[in-house]
Amino acid sequence: MAKYVALIRGINVGGIVLKMEDLKQLLEYIGYSKVRTYIQSGNAIFETGEVNKRKMEAEIAQEIRNKIGREVVVIVKTVEEIARIASAHPLAELGDEQNLYVTVLSYDPAAPDVDILMTTMNEIDRHELANRVVYSYYGQGYGNSKRSNNFLEKILKVPATTRNWATMKTLAQMGFDLGEGAAGEISYPGDGERPVS
Repeated sequence: MAKYVALIRGINVGGIVLKMEDLKQLLEYIGYSKVRTYIQSGNAIFETGEVNKRKMEAEIAQEIRNKIGREVVVIVKTVEEIARIASAHPLAELGDEQNLYVTVLSYDPAAPDVDILMTTMNEIDRHELANRVVYSYYGQGYGNSKRSNNFLEKILKVPATTRNWATMKTLAQMGFDLGEGAAGEISYPGDGERPVS
């Protein structure tokens, strides 16, 4: 059984509501075990014998659609992949950790679109892209930037979902802790993240 993290875009923002208990139940309905959720922005950790991440993404998206009647983007990563993403932020030296974000992409963007993203950066918001991840530093805060998840999706033409740096580190730790204690929604240091996308 392998451990996976599901990142779900756009729930519990903009009037699209999915309770974490409902998310846990639908993941268990699919057949995943040891399901845990983290805060309200659509994060779940689970175990499964399935190895096809695209199949998992499709199954989770379908069950969410059945539950709330809305299309959502689901990106599934192994715990090891999440740990690699969370191991170091390349823009950390630019300032406050609260301004560090990670946007996980569904697939590799085209090189010309990446060039557009990088050449349109300003001096306030910075990006670096590696391995289907956009690492970002928002100098005046994510909420004050126009280069949000929607912007990145539009420029890169790739479905994506964004988390703050603290959440990514917590998800990595949760993944390695999976199996210790009861399943369910849990709290870690750094709880209270405002959902982004």
